[in-house]
Amino acid sequence: MSLVKGPIRVGVYELWALSAGRFWLDGGTMFGVVPKTLWGKLVEPDERNRIPQPLPCLLIRGRGKTWLIETGIGTKLPDKMQEIYKQEGAGDLDLSLEAAGVCHADVDGILVTHLHQDHVGGATRIVDDKTVLSFPKAKLFVQRQEWDDAVNCDGQTAAGYRRDENILPLEKAGVIELLDGNSEIAPGLRVEMSPGHTRGHQSIFIEGDGQTACFIGDLVPSRNHLRPIYVMAYDIYPRETFLNKQRFLDRAVDENWLVVFSHDEAPWGRIKRDDRAGYVFVEEVV
Repeated sequence: MSLVKGPIRVGVYELWALSAGRFWLDGGTMFGVVPKTLWGKLVEPDERNRIPQPLPCLLIRGRGKTWLIETGIGTKLPDKMQEIYKQEGAGDLDLSLEAAGVCHADVDGILVTHLHQDHVGGATRIVDDKTVLSFPKAKLFVQRQEWDDAVNCDGQTAAGYRRDENILPLEKAGVIELLDGNSEIAPGLRVEMSPGHTRGHQSIFIEGDGQTACFIGDLVPSRNHLRPIYVMAYDIYPRETFLNKQRFLDRAVDENWLVVFSHDEAPWGRIKRDDRAGYVFVEEVV
C-alpha cells in the first residue's frame, strides 16, 4: 500500500490508512493446516517460503483528538531479526504520519488489537541507546487479559511478544490503559473482544451516521484468510478463531462494515458472501 490513503469519513471521524512497512513470515505458519497447494494460489512465497506481511495502521481524527490504531513492528529489531523477517520500510510510519500532516506529539491515544511485536513494536524506539516512547503523550489501550498474558509470556508465546523490548518499557513509562472486555474509548470509538489469535485480542470499531468501520486485527489478518478454516498456526486458540471469524464476518456482511485488515495491502473494503468461497473482499477505492 502507499504511505497514506484517505481520508474517509465515518460519523464525526476522519480516517487515514497509513503504512508501517512490511515484513515476511513463513507461509505455512500463516495458513496453519491449509496445504501449500491451496494457499500458494493466493500468495507467492519467496525462496525461503516466506510471504509478505504489510503493516497498515489507521489514523483517526475527530472530537478534538488524534488516535492511532496499531504501530507496526517499529525500528528496534536487531540486525539478525531484520534479516530473518526481511523487514522493509522500517521508517514508513514516520513518513506516513508526516504525509498526513501529523507529528508524533499530536497522537493522544494508541489502540492495539493485541501486543505482538508487529502491532506494538513501533510504540517505542531507541534514542541514544535508551528505549523511549515514540508518541510521548499517548496512552495505549489494551485488554487487561492481553497485558497479563504478554507480561507473563512463556516459551510458547515469548517470541511473539518480545516482552523486554516492547512490553516492559511501556509499563515503565506508565502509559498503559487496561480495558476489561468490550469498552467505549470515546463516543463512536469502541473495542470488542475477538479472541482466538490471543486470549485478549480485540477488534476496534469506529461508528457514526449509520456507518461502521472495523479494524478487525489478526482475527482475519488479510483477504486471503476469509475462509473460516484458514487459521494461522500462530493462533493460540484456533477453535475460537474459527468460530469468532464466522461470527464477525457475518456481521460485517449484514451490517455493511468497512473492514481494515492488519496484514493486507488494501486499506479498506467490504465483505460480501460468495457461494464458492464463503466470503470475498471488495476493495473500496477512495
